[in-house]
Amino acid sequence: MTVRDTAADHYEVLGIARDASPLEVNAAYRRGLARLQHGLNTGTAPGPEVLDALSRAYRTLSDPTARGAYDAACPPASRAGVEHRLDGGGDREGRAVRSVPPGGGTPATPPSYGGGSGDGAQRFDFEFVGSGGEYFRIWIVNLLLSILTLGIYSAWAKVRREQFFHRNLLLDGSGFTYHAKPQAILKGRAVAFVLLMALSVAEKAGPVAHGLALLALVPLVPWLAVRAFRFRAYNTSYRGLRFSFHGTYRQALSTFVGFGLLTLLSLGLLFPLWLQRQKRFVLDNLRYGSAPFTCTATSGPFFALFLKPLLGGVVLVAALVFLVWQLGDSVAPMVPLLLMVAVLGFQLLFMPYVIVGMTNLVWNHTRLADHGFASRLRVLPYFFLVATNWLATICTLGLFWPWAKVRLARYRAAGLSLTAWGGLEAFVAGESTRASALGDEAAEMFDLDVAF
Repeated sequence: MTVRDTAADHYEVLGIARDASPLEVNAAYRRGLARLQHGLNTGTAPGPEVLDALSRAYRTLSDPTARGAYDAACPPASRAGVEHRLDGGGDREGRAVRSVPPGGGTPATPPSYGGGSGDGAQRFDFEFVGSGGEYFRIWIVNLLLSILTLGIYSAWAKVRREQFFHRNLLLDGSGFTYHAKPQAILKGRAVAFVLLMALSVAEKAGPVAHGLALLALVPLVPWLAVRAFRFRAYNTSYRGLRFSFHGTYRQALSTFVGFGLLTLLSLGLLFPLWLQRQKRFVLDNLRYGSAPFTCTATSGPFFALFLKPLLGGVVLVAALVFLVWQLGDSVAPMVPLLLMVAVLGFQLLFMPYVIVGMTNLVWNHTRLADHGFASRLRVLPYFFLVATNWLATICTLGLFWPWAKVRLARYRAAGLSLTAWGGLEAFVAGESTRASALGDEAAEMFDLDVAF
């Protein structure tokens, strides 16, 4: 089952007519994925070029603009241009053709995956199933051992914490896996500690030495960021297939340093643009197997998101200034207290708005290959969740912290879903086949993690 001509006619690959509707294109693509999965189950898995041809055809024909350009550039191709279509391809009307096994017999009917209709998009909700009591036991042991070992155990503590949150985050009934080794994390933290000590020594030597040390670290920051992103992605997997990160040093330098300097020069006014560039840098360079993530969020919604908190901050500052001006010296001793109350009020009122809005904005504009994400977090429930977490943590002198983290993880997971075509099993199986056949570009173990 091979495709002789890698530039084979996309309509022939999907087995549909040139005037097929978008629904017929989607249905043909899902049937192709199901046939690939069936081949894996029966030991007759096709080569990676078949999945390549199928994905390329769907990406072109499912996009009206790309399809129009393709139709204009490529006249109708004859079926002789393709040695074989996918086994069991469709006829010219887009109907499924059931493949007949060698020697005759009953045609094989590909199974349906994901528990939904084979002809419609299926929504898979994320779910967090960990308990606060379980995480409390992990957290208290991590805390005590980190104190007793003067922080050395913190690398092992991070692995235990990440493994807990990864395995309890479920998608379609399967959890994620965290594979990092504590020694690699400890190495990264040793590097970070050395850099901080060097900065401290330079600061004591004088402002000139401190400034030169900071300038010397500027080119190092993007390199450390890329290494950390690669480490985290490579050490995360879902159903046995790992993620990978392919951002470059030049991209990181432009994102973190270039736009960071623009933000400073604009006195913070370009911070939403800087944040948008960071999100795009991470997601656009992330892959699951060989399937790329893409984020299409533009800078405009980021600026709009920060407009209300900015106006709220201006109103708070103006109210404080007006109060001091009206009351004069009698209120002067209370200014520090009023400032503290204003800052806490700003965090309680506006930070949930920004966090929820940012989460929804990014995920609602993110896709994994042909599959889309949807985030449905709401500001008021998130606000009450954070407020009650703070109150309970303060009243218990910090002991409620593990339950607070679990409650937050559960709420965030419940608001996120993945809309997949053809079921997750077919998609994951196809990516596993392709990743194995093409080679894992992230097979190198990235052994440096600077994130705490």
